[in-house]
Amino acid sequence: MTQVTAGKGSAQTALPIRVHDLLLVLAGRLDDDALAEARELVAATEVDRALEFVVGCLVAGPIALTQDEQAELHDLMVAAHCDPTVAARVPVSETAAALRHRFVAGRVDGVSPEDGVAEAAARVLDVLPDIRAVWAVWRTTPAGAVSGPVPHRVVLIGVGPGGFAPATAYRVQHALRRAGLTASVEVLREGADHSDYHHAAVRYATEVMAERASLPPATGSPAPAQPAAAPAAPPQPDPEPVSGPSWMEEAPQTGPSDSLNDNELDLLRQLQEELARREQADGAAPQPGWQGDLSGGNHPFDWHEANTMVNGVPLQPPDQRS
Repeated sequence: MTQVTAGKGSAQTALPIRVHDLLLVLAGRLDDDALAEARELVAATEVDRALEFVVGCLVAGPIALTQDEQAELHDLMVAAHCDPTVAARVPVSETAAALRHRFVAGRVDGVSPEDGVAEAAARVLDVLPDIRAVWAVWRTTPAGAVSGPVPHRVVLIGVGPGGFAPATAYRVQHALRRAGLTASVEVLREGADHSDYHHAAVRYATEVMAERASLPPATGSPAPAQPAAAPAAPPQPDPEPVSGPSWMEEAPQTGPSDSLNDNELDLLRQLQEELARREQADGAAPQPGWQGDLSGGNHPFDWHEANTMVNGVPLQPPDQRS
């Protein structure tokens, strides 16, 4: 459950938001890697570990706080159920917040601060709520007791009341790191007080032009008209079974009794008997193909013995035909 306590300038402010605002105050004084680590812990709702880590960095620096900043740190330690006595070990100086940093606009060594930011963070920015604007700038002065190389890229993100600053800072930082970009991500809440560090950074920053698929709708603007749904297609009748080609249909089988009369059947039987006698005749040489000799040879054809009928009439020898 998110812890909610009475915060400075607000009746009820979530504890992670108060810690996030404290980290914004420490930007430029605490080194960039330590701030990124603390923001990751806050985004994971490990507020107690984040505060203990920050106190350890401040004491080890040593990095001074103003009296009001130390009091806020003490209250946060109490709200997170941490040992508040360690906050008293942080040095106090009223000039601690007077540290100035130098920011430059435009290219440094041929590289603009916004180069690659839109491509690396576009997908993350598209799903995060209430993102108002994104800027990028080069910082040319070191920060913290263990400073990294300079120039250092600083990405500034403005969020509205619907956004959650700790999660936005962590997710954009992670997206840039995966793309190989080293940068500090500072998320500024709308309506909150900002330090001189961030005022100077915004003054020289260049806006990151990232196309987003979903933008927050303007107040009072009508909702976009939804396209009319396409009429449903009429139901199609079930296709009729397609018959195969005509040559695939089985033709009716007809037997000999359906197309031949009695005389034709008798003639067919006689022809079959004659062929059988020829095959059994002694000394009869087989005739090739369709050729045959009906009158030549030693055994003339006996027309009377053949008893051959043609259309019901006995077959006559050639010399008796009229």
